Amino acid sequence: MPALRALGRRWYIGSDDLFFPSLFGAGVRFIWCCVLGYVYFSYHTSPNHKECENPKLIEFYLISATILILCIFIVKVAIIFYSGRGGVMQVEKRRPIPSLLFVRAVLMFVEIALCAFGTYWCFTEKGCKNDISTPVRLIVFSNWLIIGMDVIFIILVFDPFGGYYNDRSMNDKLWEKRCKWWFCCIPDTGDNYNHNAFNDIASILASQFEDIDLVVSDVAVGLMIVSHQQHYCDLKKYSINGHIFQTKCSPFNFDDNASRKLFQDLVYYSRYAVGAYGWPFYIMMNTCTGCFAICQECSICGETHSDSDNVCQSNYIALKKLTGLEDGDILYTDFRSNIYCPSFYIAVDHDKTTIIIAIRGTLSLQDIVTDMVCQPDQLPDYPEHFLAHRGMLHSARNIFKTLEEKQLLQKALQCYPDFKLLVLGHSLGAGTATILSFLLRPLYPDVQCIAFGPPGGLLSTAAVEESKEFVVSTVIDKEFSTRLSIKSLTELRDNVLTAIRTNSRPKWLLTLDHVFKTLRIKQDSGSLRSEESPLITPEIVAEDVDTDQYPSLYPPGNIIFLHKTNHDRTCCNKSSNTDYEVLRAPNDIFDFISVSPDMITDHLPDTLGALLHQLQPIDSPVETCI
Repeated sequence: MPALRALGRRWYIGSDDLFFPSLFGAGVRFIWCCVLGYVYFSYHTSPNHKECENPKLIEFYLISATILILCIFIVKVAIIFYSGRGGVMQVEKRRPIPSLLFVRAVLMFVEIALCAFGTYWCFTEKGCKNDISTPVRLIVFSNWLIIGMDVIFIILVFDPFGGYYNDRSMNDKLWEKRCKWWFCCIPDTGDNYNHNAFNDIASILASQFEDIDLVVSDVAVGLMIVSHQQHYCDLKKYSINGHIFQTKCSPFNFDDNASRKLFQDLVYYSRYAVGAYGWPFYIMMNTCTGCFAICQECSICGETHSDSDNVCQSNYIALKKLTGLEDGDILYTDFRSNIYCPSFYIAVDHDKTTIIIAIRGTLSLQDIVTDMVCQPDQLPDYPEHFLAHRGMLHSARNIFKTLEEKQLLQKALQCYPDFKLLVLGHSLGAGTATILSFLLRPLYPDVQCIAFGPPGGLLSTAAVEESKEFVVSTVIDKEFSTRLSIKSLTELRDNVLTAIRTNSRPKWLLTLDHVFKTLRIKQDSGSLRSEESPLITPEIVAEDVDTDQYPSLYPPGNIIFLHKTNHDRTCCNKSSNTDYEVLRAPNDIFDFISVSPDMITDHLPDTLGALLHQLQPIDSPVETCI
């Protein structure tokens, strides 16, 4: 930080990101220089070298290639030396880097020309014996491979938009172009959804990163420092096992009959949320046999159960396997995934006398775009202060429109008039399910909703209080989705910037330190002072974050929090049911992002289902309360 500016443009890396690539490149060049020297020596000692038509050409090539590789090696060593100097913000210590890169670019053109000369010799030379021509041809071929690796690296770090704009209006346009570039694989559906979504995302990103010149590695190093800060520092704000949960959360009372029924319902219905993910998650959960199990039942020429599925009907097959539903129990499926149009299905559960609308979570680029459109919007037909996540509100509206146009719920309730209506989902599906329940309530006042791992920035305070009448949410320990909001991202951004600015250690050293510490740290090692961690300086303390410009949004409904009490790992990275306690948590305690590997694994839908089954009380079956 800031991004590297060399050869007249901005790049996606910083001047301190060249340490490891140059170290690798120098090692390859050193080995290659030794190989060239050996081949040159073998050439001169071979009795057949005079039989070549142009022995001076091959001698010129080997000598020139050796000298050139040696020069490149020296430049690489210089880049390693300067790139490894100073902290992330101490750019002045790495000032020679652009000049060295210019020299390296010139040498690269010379290297390409020399390889072209060697290629010409390989195809035109005659008379050389195999003990001479074969090693030279291998050297030429290997040189092209090395050049190809350099070209791939240049492509990866090349910024196609090439500049940084201080003007806010230009910055918005730059981020919009980047969004279109990142999501270029998403087809245009003909409406304005894509364009409007990219505009909304660009606006958010421009506001978050205005006047901030970051590259990805800077963010990664900042997150490493913040992660260790959260692990070591004795700060209540970051203490997962600390005072905040002891004072605001209350134990889940399994002795209460209604509470026990509620938890068993969560266990029972979790399979429907997992089923919405279709064949990718079925194969992930059944790594060895999943693909064969689906292929065994798929028939390209067989009956088509869902027009929106692929030709093998693999999503439909996986849905049945994950949920245990039969063909007659699945009333409607829509496996297409577009921006603001997540996949969902409608099914009937005869055992629970329930009609279920299950909405899939994030699984495609279109879903990611929907997640990122996170500005608050007004809930229709509700008071002005009822706000919701814009992307999920649009998704819920589209699903509601499909339900009404095709009269799906009316037809289902005609066939099953005494059945209850339940909307559920995981992650993006949980947020969309919650808002869809708001939209359905005027028509179906008894609708209930289960939100597994819902987004944090979903509803305003007034809407959260209203949702407690019909929404139950589950949250696993550190999962990031429930802590994700504009406010928490702003706070995390400022913490990362503070960590970067107050740490003077080189990026390569921080990276190695983090890797080795992660391998040996146990998460239950206790709370240490910041001075005890070499990654953290005492000055790194979270800054006060001004987020008044964003209205606070929270996860919905009554939250059942599965809190990890023991962070020891087994060999399979699994925890037993004694490692967790079940709590009832308020909606406002998930206001920061806990940076750790668990933030991802805790959010996976199969993790949720398995953990709920582990934690359910061993008791006789009881009637549902939903």
